[in-house]
Amino acid sequence: MGAIVFDDILFDSWLTKKSDEILSKVDREKISTEEMLVLILKAQTNHFHHMDVEFRQEFKKIDERFESESKRMDQRFEKFSLDNDKRFDKVWSFHKWQMGIIIGLFAGLYLKLFLG
Repeated sequence: MGAIVFDDILFDSWLTKKSDEILSKVDREKISTEEMLVLILKAQTNHFHHMDVEFRQEFKKIDERFESESKRMDQRFEKFSLDNDKRFDKVWSFHKWQMGIIIGLFAGLYLKLFLG
């Protein structure tokens, strides 16, 4: 029967049957313009079906590429985020010590100048 095109089983079965009838008489007798149009329509529906199959396969490949690239980018972002968190922790701990030293110096200077 062939591939079902346009989700119309009745149309496809009629077209297949009609094109088979016409093809069986092509070698024996001349076919009419209407019969030629039926054969062209059958060829076009077959072409549409094959193109649909090919496009779906290509779209599936593209989707797989996007998914793998998205996973790769997510991994890079997570690594970048972890690296930045570690850097921030190092800088923050260094600044805590700096602030502690500065507060200690100002407290000592305050005590020295104003109290004694």
